[in-house]
Amino acid sequence: MSRTGNEPVTGHPSARVLVIEALLLFGGVPLLFLFDLPRGVTPAIMLLSFVYVAVQAIRNRLIPKRSLGLNGFRRFGPPLLLFAVFAVVSTVVVALLEPERLFSVVRTNPGLWLLMLVVYCLFSVYPQTLVFRSFFIGRYRPLFRDEWMLLLAGAVAFAWAHTIIAHPLVFALTFCGGVLFGRTWLKSHSALAVSIEHALYGFWLFTVGLGGYFAFPGG
Repeated sequence: MSRTGNEPVTGHPSARVLVIEALLLFGGVPLLFLFDLPRGVTPAIMLLSFVYVAVQAIRNRLIPKRSLGLNGFRRFGPPLLLFAVFAVVSTVVVALLEPERLFSVVRTNPGLWLLMLVVYCLFSVYPQTLVFRSFFIGRYRPLFRDEWMLLLAGAVAFAWAHTIIAHPLVFALTFCGGVLFGRTWLKSHSALAVSIEHALYGFWLFTVGLGGYFAFPGG
């Protein structure tokens, strides 16, 4: 890494401002899900936060146009092999521990299964990639001396964003996913490559029968 948290970044906020911003956006906003606030308050704050992230990302060129595509990334072999292992292990685990869930949506409601494939990829996976990979890593990279510390911080933020579900399994899986997807982003700087990887894991969890833990409809 070329910068550390102690070095000034020309034209960028100070480290203190970045820390406060990160705590508010990625710590405070998900915390709202744990409180019984008046209807509409939490969604409104989330929308404002997303607009703020979008504005900062555009102003600071954190999402260059080339990153929206594959950006030259071609090493899909290792990620696909890892996903295949995950798919086999998760299938065995569900079959042994909760056999009634195994491929339940595919068996009982294939139309919903296909609909969620489109909705999940377009309206969940890609925006999350832009926020938690493109923005988070690009914006807060100057705060970390070590790349792995940056990845872990991003993974914690990604897992904490799922407080609306607040289940240990969800936190564990999203933390691991945060590390995996963040690593792919650092290797490729391709939002599309990361989104494909994210979509594979997320949609597989829905397919294999664990969608209910992640608030998928019919899961």
